[in-house]
Order: sequence, then structure tokens, then C-alpha cells
Amino acid sequence: MISSTARQVLHLLADALDPLLALLALLHPAMRPPLGDRRRVRSYYLATTLGLAGIYAVAGIDVVFSLWGRSGLDYSTHTAFAVSLALSIGLARPRWAWALAIVILAHSTLLVLLDFHSPADIVTSGLVAVLATLPWALTLGRRG
Repeated sequence: MISSTARQVLHLLADALDPLLALLALLHPAMRPPLGDRRRVRSYYLATTLGLAGIYAVAGIDVVFSLWGRSGLDYSTHTAFAVSLALSIGLARPRWAWALAIVILAHSTLLVLLDFHSPADIVTSGLVAVLATLPWALTLGRRG
């Protein structure tokens, strides 16, 4: 059992991940080495935005049709957001992929530990994020 204080700290950590990933997604094109020319950076931002639009479109559809609820699940927008950004960043910066995967795994573990989501919620939401993001990241985000 997790103490109240530990739970609050873990909750803060879980809540901090999405904004930190968003900040990294915005800033990483300028980090060393730079991502590339303006065209490549624009393509990366467009691909990342379209991936996020896809995960929120699924969230909206889930609200209307209760796709996850019918199966006793809950769509994790936080997971989908984190996976989508990590995938976009990781494809643009392959050397960062392992670190991003560890961050996603830790975040997912926190969400389950804190009883925010079940493992099935995490896996299905993460899969949606991959399916919504990967085509854009591969076609637009890697142009240069």
C-alpha cells in the first residue's frame, strides 16, 4: 500500500510527464545537433500535430460511442498523448528512443500503480497512439 504522501508525489510525477514531453517536443528541433532545415522542422511539427489530432479524435469518438467503456476499459488520453509525442520525438531522434521508451514505461506503471488506469487501458490507448502517429511521423516527420 502506498502512503498518502508518496501517492501525492507519484501523482505529481504522473501529471508532470505530458507537459514535459510537450516541452521537449517543441524544443528538441533546436537542440544539438539541430534537427535540420526549416522544411524538416515544419514537417516534424506537422506530423507531431497530426498524430496528436488523431489521438484526440479517437478520444472524442470514444466519448460519443463509448468504445472502451463497452469493453470495461477506459481510454487513457494521457497515455495516448505521451506515446504519440515520444514516438514523434524518437523517430526524429533515434538515439533518444530507449530513454523515451523507459519514460513511457515508467509513466504507464505509475498510472496503473495509482489506479488511474488498468494495464489494458494503457496498452489499447498506446496502440491507438502508435496507429494515429506512426503514418504521419514516417511520411512527414522524417522528410528533410
